[in-house]
Amino acid sequence: MEPRAHSVVMDEEKCKGCTNCIKRCPTEAIRVRGGKAFILTERCIDCGECIRTCENHAKKAVADSLETLQQYKYRVALPAPSLYAQFKSEKPEKILAALSQLGFDEIYEVAYAAELTTCAIQQYIRDYREAHGAEAYPLISSSCPVVTRLIQVRFPSLLPNLIPVDPPYITAAKFFLRQRLPALNLSREQVGVFFITPCPAKITDLNNYGKQLVDGAIP
Repeated sequence: MEPRAHSVVMDEEKCKGCTNCIKRCPTEAIRVRGGKAFILTERCIDCGECIRTCENHAKKAVADSLETLQQYKYRVALPAPSLYAQFKSEKPEKILAALSQLGFDEIYEVAYAAELTTCAIQQYIRDYREAHGAEAYPLISSSCPVVTRLIQVRFPSLLPNLIPVDPPYITAAKFFLRQRLPALNLSREQVGVFFITPCPAKITDLNNYGKQLVDGAIP
């Protein structure tokens, strides 16, 4: 399996060797040696369950910092739809204003791209059904990198069942670069495109496969 840069990492100084993370890891990717936990990177799917479970805060997701924005003349935020659900008591306009205050010049919604992704998946299913019939099911969305990585690690026989459609954040980045970038009169190197996501698996996915389109991920 190809080497991967993982976003979920250990902080050994905080680890107490309690084994709670071992019990909750869905791919058995964590071991304890010398009283400290460590992650088997070839098994890790970056689901973040160990981060949620660890009472000692010994696991964390490594992402880009807001200081990275200063490297670019024009900064674009791609907020995941789940961002708005995290602040249910706030109006979307207030969340967008907060992103602007953090230093973003433009907000390009991933939610719109998610609708396009849904349409593309539906069309793929229709075409696949017509070509292969119902016996070739199940078909599995590849939009969630945790699911895709789980299949790679534990159920490789299901890899042909993954639907080959880009995840919404990649589609959003493609549309921005195709439709908006030419109007800015700026080079691609001057424009920073950042995905706003609470998911460590999407950070890992971006770092391994999406860097040509998206410049970073901010949790």
